[in-house]
Amino acid sequence: MQTKPLTAVNIKDVAWQETRFEDVYIRLLSFRDGVVFEIQRFDGENGTFPHQHDFRQLRYILEGEFQVNGVPYGPGTLIDFPEKQPYEVSVPNGGQWIVVQLPGATTGVAPTDPTGLEYGKAPSRRKRRDPESA
Repeated sequence: MQTKPLTAVNIKDVAWQETRFEDVYIRLLSFRDGVVFEIQRFDGENGTFPHQHDFRQLRYILEGEFQVNGVPYGPGTLIDFPEKQPYEVSVPNGGQWIVVQLPGATTGVAPTDPTGLEYGKAPSRRKRRDPESA
């Protein structure tokens, strides 16, 4: 059996990319054969609106507190997101997690756009200052 060099990427060589959510960025380390492997960063108080996907996701928290469907999770936690499972993410003070997206076991649907930009930019989730209190 002959061995050969494998495909490898160093995170230091991968730039942060914009996503459809304001102040949420990814470092896309691999996207092939219907599987995404990325680091996702939420800056400051941030999150997503309720949504779902037809593919499966695994997310491993590296730093920060992530609230998923109202339940808080911290570093070292792996969260399994089955396909077609509605979810909402809130990140009160910023954080990073590893995201793995793969074809759904029951749907066969694979991710197509790691940034989500194919769906257009999402509405801002920043809290607006009350002009009356300024």
